[in-house]
Amino acid sequence: MWVTLGRMQQTTFGISRAPVALAPAVRLLEPVLLEPVQEPLLPWPVPAAAVVDPVAISPRVQRIVSQLTAGVVEVLRGQRPLEHLAGHASADVHDLIGHLRRARSLSTLRLASMHVCQPSTCVVEVAVRLSLDGRSRAAALCFAEQLGRWRLVQLELALDPAVIVRAG
Repeated sequence: MWVTLGRMQQTTFGISRAPVALAPAVRLLEPVLLEPVQEPLLPWPVPAAAVVDPVAISPRVQRIVSQLTAGVVEVLRGQRPLEHLAGHASADVHDLIGHLRRARSLSTLRLASMHVCQPSTCVVEVAVRLSLDGRSRAAALCFAEQLGRWRLVQLELALDPAVIVRAG
């Protein structure tokens, strides 16, 4: 079968069947378009840890942790003596709070909001938004139950935009 394409070109192409001796051609498939992948294609080198559902916080624990968090802010402001935190904070956290109190004037520091979460039965974490001179600052506190008492064992404060102080 011979076909002539186009009147202006006057080119003739020949189309014929392939000889039987040749292998049949492999049929080409159109690519399958997949939806965008949200996760990486390669596996992570370390398997991800299982996410643990947080424990329901009892009202008693919520009250204790909230009062201790407010107490830390009051000590930093200078409204409460540092000795009030002596039995409620670990030694390095106590030292950091004392250092910050002596080194800076934090009289305008205010507690704006707090979020309390209990990832396990003996640990409570608190995320705090502070206000200092009209600007928002952040703090994270970790309380652990030790010998039947809740103690502040870790503290992270971002009082300056580029500096995070940590203890614990």
